[in-house]
Amino acid sequence: MKTISKAVLIIISIMALSACKNLLNQDSINTPSATPSNKSNNTKAKAGLSVKTYSSSEGFSCEVHVLSSEKGNILVDPGFYNNKLAEYVKSIGGLDVILITHGHWDNIHALDAIVKANPNAEVFIHELDIPFLRDPHLNCSDINGFSLLVDTKPKTFTEGFYTFSGYHIEVMHTPGHTIGSSSFYLPDENILFSGDTFMLPFVGSADHPTGSETDRNTTINQFKERDFRDDMKIYPGHRGNTTYKEMMEKNIDLQ
Repeated sequence: MKTISKAVLIIISIMALSACKNLLNQDSINTPSATPSNKSNNTKAKAGLSVKTYSSSEGFSCEVHVLSSEKGNILVDPGFYNNKLAEYVKSIGGLDVILITHGHWDNIHALDAIVKANPNAEVFIHELDIPFLRDPHLNCSDINGFSLLVDTKPKTFTEGFYTFSGYHIEVMHTPGHTIGSSSFYLPDENILFSGDTFMLPFVGSADHPTGSETDRNTTINQFKERDFRDDMKIYPGHRGNTTYKEMMEKNIDLQ
């Protein structure tokens, strides 16, 4: 009996040790989720959050924004890719995601070059603006004296909630400037990338292919119904960065 009891104790000890090892392994594998519900992870990411805006002096282009934190690195609107921007992207470890607010040439001109330099980056654009990438009339390059044909084939999104590179992002379909124009709202970071839609001192015009004054007015009215924080940072495609409070006070179309 003593021999059996001793054997049982040994078996129980081995099982307990195995269970402890499994718990340790689970703790090392299950890294914190990057979803909005994980408060500790969001706090950490926000502490290291950086948004850098680049403007080109070499010709007309949208402003390029690079969002970076412990979550990942996202570039918004690949309008150009000069040495300064390329060096910064390299310094943060490359890009995970490229988001495009709309398909005009000044927002997509350097897409192929950026993808070549960051081959693992995923590219996204609204499904309605996909035709712009291969149509010089739609992307307005033809009226600027050249024909832009983009080889990169992005993935598409529609209006809704997504997780891109660990960031919880609301894709707001904001047509008017183009049929697929979109803005990207990051509630955890209190940031809005608004493309050529919401900027100062007006909302982007509808006088381009697929532009619609009706859609533009709907977009304006829907934005006015939203309740953002006054200190929310807004990063447009042109005319400099601002806040929600300043946008609502100074944008003539939002009065």
